[in-house]
Amino acid sequence: MAQEYIVIKEKTEQSGLIALSKSVFESIAIISAEEVEGCTLIDNTKKAVVCRIQNNRLHVSVDAKVKYGLNVNRTCEELQSRVAQNIQLMTNLKCGSVDVKISGFVF
Repeated sequence: MAQEYIVIKEKTEQSGLIALSKSVFESIAIISAEEVEGCTLIDNTKKAVVCRIQNNRLHVSVDAKVKYGLNVNRTCEELQSRVAQNIQLMTNLKCGSVDVKISGFVF
């Protein structure tokens, strides 16, 4: 079975293990995507954001749509930046990668 959490702090004599579930990162990515103007997640939000954990590194994939007429490249860069930045601010963990797939346009 795949690893379902990332260890943030190892167990010591004074404290226990601190680990975050990948669902925490999915929630942060969903909130981050909603903050980007002109970007909407695909209709099925459970599959719109997928987090994978490999070798204790986080990889996030976001499936979104862009408002017609906006610069797709700029919107994707802003979405990538916002997701990575919010995850780092909220969990103090740097993402291994943030992939954005544009599935269409919103008119």
